[in-house]
Amino acid sequence: MRISFDKIKKADRHLMIALIFCLFMGFAFLAFVLRTYLKHELLTDPNLGKPVSADLYQSLFVVTQILVYWVLTCAAVGYFVVGYAIWNYRRKRGAIKDHDKPDA
Repeated sequence: MRISFDKIKKADRHLMIALIFCLFMGFAFLAFVLRTYLKHELLTDPNLGKPVSADLYQSLFVVTQILVYWVLTCAAVGYFVVGYAIWNYRRKRGAIKDHDKPDA
């Protein structure tokens, strides 16, 4: 059973959309981590503009560091790895041309 050429083209478009999404999310996560690392604004009260209490700060600081600096960085790297896998697959497969139609 052969697949129609339109379905192959549609699947290739979906791969490109997934590649762009992975790159966007990877850069967004890395930018958030870098912004948080450079500004240290994550543990301030947005309404008052002053730091939270010392007791709460100590407990939240460790959790925030783990989440932001490790989990989000690993998620960003994961998005980049998936994006690279999609790009590498498309590169090895080559371009889809009209003469590649299965019913030709």
